[in-house]
Amino acid sequence: MDFMKQYFKVIGYMLMGLVFIFSSFYLLANAYHYLEIRKDYIVDFDQLPVVDSIKKNLEDTTANINAFDPNTYTGSLPVNTMILIKENLTNCVKHFNNDTYNSLHQKTRISIIDVYKLSDSYDEQILNNCIVNNLNWVTSEKNDNLTDYLIQTKDINKMYVQSLINSTSYLKKDLLNNSSYYYNTGIASSSVKDNTRDGLNEVLDAYNKASKYLLYISNWFRKEAGV
Repeated sequence: MDFMKQYFKVIGYMLMGLVFIFSSFYLLANAYHYLEIRKDYIVDFDQLPVVDSIKKNLEDTTANINAFDPNTYTGSLPVNTMILIKENLTNCVKHFNNDTYNSLHQKTRISIIDVYKLSDSYDEQILNNCIVNNLNWVTSEKNDNLTDYLIQTKDINKMYVQSLINSTSYLKKDLLNNSSYYYNTGIASSSVKDNTRDGLNEVLDAYNKASKYLLYISNWFRKEAGV
C-alpha cells in the first residue's frame, strides 16, 4: 500500500512538472511573439507621397465645398439639395481626418498594430460613414436630383465604389496571420516588417483612392454651384 502511495505521488509530481514546463513554454512563446510583432517599420509617415496626395485631395475638396454660396446659387438643382450635398461632403472630410489616421502624423515608427487599426478606420470611417452613409446618393437608382453628368457616369461610379470596398478585403486576414504562434526566426521577423510596410501602403492607397473619389464629387459640386 505504501508502495502504491509513493508510486502515485511520483506520478503526480511528474505531471505537475510537465504542466509547469508547458506553461512556462507557452508564456515565453507569448512574450517572444509579442516582441516579434512589435518589430516596427521605420518610416516618416508625413513624408510619404501618398500622405501628401491625401492631404492635397482633402484640401481641394474643402475649397470646392467652401466655394458654394446658397445666397447666390442659380443652378439646376434645388438650393436645399445643394446644402445637403455640402453637408455630406463636409462630413466625409471629417471622417477622413479621424483620430486613428491623425495619430500617425509625425510618427517615424509604424507597427503592425497601427496598420490593423488604420484598416479598421478605413472600413468604419471611410467606407461606412463616408461612402455609404454620405455619398450613396451618387450611385442611387432612385435619385431625381442627379444632373445629366452624374447620371451618365453612374455605372463607372458604381464600379469605382466597388473597388474601394474591395481595396482592403484581404488585408485583415493577412494581418491576423501574423498573430498565430510559431517559433520566430530572423526570416519570420523580417516577414513581419514586410507585412507591416505592405499593409500600410495598401491601406494608404485605399485612403488615397477614396479621397480622389471625394474630390471628384466635390469638383462636380463646385461646377454645379457655378463657381
